[in-house]
Amino acid sequence: MVRRSKNKVMRRSIWLIAMLCGCWLAAHAQTPAAGTVHASVPVAADASNSYALYLPSNYSTAKHWPLLLIFDPSARGEVPVKLFHEAAERHGFILIGSNNSRNFEDPSNAIRLLAAEVKDRYAADPRRLYAAGLSGGARVASSIALACKGCIAGVIANGAGLPQRAAIADAENIEWFLVAGTTDFNYPELLHLKENLDARGAASRFVVYDGPHTWMPAEFAERALAWLQLRAMVKGIATLDRDFINKQFDSRLAEAQAAQKSGDILTAVRAYRDMASDFKTLRDVKELEAAAKSLAESEDFRKAKKSEKAALELQDEIANKIGNLVAMLNQPPDARVAIIEQVQSAVHDAYRRQKDASNAAQKEAIARGLASAFSLAAGTGEKSMLKKDYSSAKDMFQAAEIIQPESPWASYLMATANAQLGEKKQALQELNKALDKGMTNRKLLDDAAFDRIRNEEGFKEVAARLSKAAND
Repeated sequence: MVRRSKNKVMRRSIWLIAMLCGCWLAAHAQTPAAGTVHASVPVAADASNSYALYLPSNYSTAKHWPLLLIFDPSARGEVPVKLFHEAAERHGFILIGSNNSRNFEDPSNAIRLLAAEVKDRYAADPRRLYAAGLSGGARVASSIALACKGCIAGVIANGAGLPQRAAIADAENIEWFLVAGTTDFNYPELLHLKENLDARGAASRFVVYDGPHTWMPAEFAERALAWLQLRAMVKGIATLDRDFINKQFDSRLAEAQAAQKSGDILTAVRAYRDMASDFKTLRDVKELEAAAKSLAESEDFRKAKKSEKAALELQDEIANKIGNLVAMLNQPPDARVAIIEQVQSAVHDAYRRQKDASNAAQKEAIARGLASAFSLAAGTGEKSMLKKDYSSAKDMFQAAEIIQPESPWASYLMATANAQLGEKKQALQELNKALDKGMTNRKLLDDAAFDRIRNEEGFKEVAARLSKAAND
């Protein structure tokens, strides 16, 4: 019953977003200044909700603009808006980043309020509404696009793809810019999504940056908005700009050729194929199609596909071995000590194998497997925190610290559990460990978990230290 109720609320929210295709600009509030990132703009209908905003410096209501709704898994709307704002300025996009939609919470109310705000306040082009997100935020963006049946033209999916149990057939009429890091545990998911979209002839592009499960680098944000701009020109809903088209063609051709020259044949084949699909109505793509076909029929390509398959299997092996142990922590307290020891042993073995791995692909696969187990431990712990089962959460966060000992997030999460359990000394120790490992987000200390220790002198010292680190 709870699931159906939440789905009903989501459908109602999606219906409101679909209304964006209707009337516009019954303006009820002063438009924030253009050309600057606004960290928190209150929603007119409910000031307890807010969003980060960027309007292009030449924004006016005399025309309609493409608009990107962005969802961060931790409701940090300013983070992705800052990431995308330079590209948005170049390509003329409005950016709106939710400060209320976060992992493990129903996003329906935040979506409903943003839908009404966009409709009433900003001169958005109803044909060019896009959604983007990282991790769980990407699944929120995808959910909106799938549910509203045509009101979202495209999705930038960073570090995750479709919501669970979504049908690939529902995705084929949406344009997908898929992006993942080399050590992102969801890399295989996005790779397989790309393959399934290609099989259905859907417009999509998959790019990979060197890094973990995080927001993409700024250069990839530029690629994402440029691709959406190009696709709008292909569909005839943006003015053709031959200079832009030629620059995009030359840039992407150089990327494909560089991948081929470096021996990254899989990336080269995918790049040539995506180019042929994107530019087939704009340029002659016969040479691109021929290059992709020739490489795909080579022995080198066959070997590369075999190596890729082996790397994905290695990731699964590591993730399943450690993940199964993490899942076993849901046991009586007496059994957990032995399980933690098994987790330590399995993690030690994984890091040893990573050190001894013969190539970068194997090292990255093991890193992804470890990251997958870390995500399971941290995510399960966060769900336990919401249920106020702080003892179980602490066990999960301990496992997360074992799996990724250099992670500031693991130490921070451990501090939240310690604080809720009344373990003040341990909570402060974990917060200082998180700072030592690189935590810089001052807003993390606003969590209600720390209300019990907020007046402690040690907490004030942590806050001062964090403030200094954030300003350095």
